[in-house]
Amino acid sequence: MPTLKDFASSVAIVVSSCDAFFDAWRPFAFFFRKHWSDCPFPVFLIVNELRVQSEFIRPVSVGEDRNWASNMKTALGRIDAPRVLYLQEDYFLSAPVREEQLAADFAYAFEHDVDSFCLRARSRREAAFEPINNRFGVVPRDSDGRTRCQPTLWKREQLLSVLRDGETAWEMEARGSDRTRDMLAMSYSTREGVSLPYLMSAIVRRLWTREALAMCEQNNVRIKPHFRGTYSEYSPVRRWRRARTQRRLTKELPLARAGVIDLDGA
Repeated sequence: MPTLKDFASSVAIVVSSCDAFFDAWRPFAFFFRKHWSDCPFPVFLIVNELRVQSEFIRPVSVGEDRNWASNMKTALGRIDAPRVLYLQEDYFLSAPVREEQLAADFAYAFEHDVDSFCLRARSRREAAFEPINNRFGVVPRDSDGRTRCQPTLWKREQLLSVLRDGETAWEMEARGSDRTRDMLAMSYSTREGVSLPYLMSAIVRRLWTREALAMCEQNNVRIKPHFRGTYSEYSPVRRWRRARTQRRLTKELPLARAGVIDLDGA
């Protein structure tokens, strides 16, 4: 049976982020350590200019924030692993990683030369989806969900090939599928019994979700600085909270730049 250590030299984890979300880095690191303490892969966090220190997370400084795709391209250019497991800073692990199952997923991807393997199913299975087993299958060639920004094992060069400078993550999701028609894209077919349980997402429209705040409170994880507002379904409230969050972020970023953020001190 394969183990995750068998892929340690071939896979790196890249955590998409930018300095505007630095308040999520400590909680992300806490839940990652809690639920995957023996992760054998190097973990790279994309940052702009802020300095961080950690025993297990390595910052990749990409300079001034341009856009999601340009930041990702710069970061991937500094990672040597042939495959990367894509995560985001607000994907908080919510239960222990099923390492044996994840190793089996990776083994299949390597053995069958899979270009991208998304570890989260869509809300509805597409009619042309081709099941391989009761857990995952082949994404239809004409699907509009071939480049979802969910935890995904990518061939690094293939991910680079679909990135376009100037695009946001949401734009890449919407446009990227057309760039992958000749790639072998696979995905989970169910959201039950997943290998990598996580909260999706801790931050929505730049505001904390109540689920994320509850997770942090239950685990005595302090969000610091706590300048970000809480998400509301009521759009006028949401707009006001986003504006206030932006004002507070403008004040907090210079303070953060003056020091070093300890990711292991959550």
